[in-house]
Amino acid sequence: MKKLLLLFALVSMTMTMNAQEYQTGLGLRLGGINRGITVKHFTGSNTAIEGILGFARHSISITALWEKHYPFPTAPGLSWYWGLGGHIGFFQGDYTYGYYHYNKHDYDFYNDNYDNRFYLGADFILGLEYKFKDVPISLGLDVKPQIDIIPGFYTYFDGALSVRFTL
Repeated sequence: MKKLLLLFALVSMTMTMNAQEYQTGLGLRLGGINRGITVKHFTGSNTAIEGILGFARHSISITALWEKHYPFPTAPGLSWYWGLGGHIGFFQGDYTYGYYHYNKHDYDFYNDNYDNRFYLGADFILGLEYKFKDVPISLGLDVKPQIDIIPGFYTYFDGALSVRFTL
């Protein structure tokens, strides 16, 4: 694990090219749990903030992410990125989390029923983004694991395709 972290740090430090191909992008995040409207704004040559107004079954959420972008030197317009942030959301009616627990050669099913109508948590993101050279469009493909802390500790694995109009 230490070798992997060291390799990640070295690759990050050696990629000094400008990853930014646009200043701001507005579009749709398609698929996944957290689908909806996405806005990405570059705050530096390779750092960006992204906001997602997400819609899911009986819920709405707001996610804010800080992202670090790295270009692929041999593929103009293509970059990979990672980031972290948080989310807050609201849902309609009672919400039931169901999960299985392995107990002595059998699985027990548990239901946790919450009526808070509110959830809060942390998000992580890892993705690829391509900005077309002569067209004001970018495409992003990402995985975004998220952890709900309130009303209970639950994890989700999310992924989506984002299509943005760029300025």
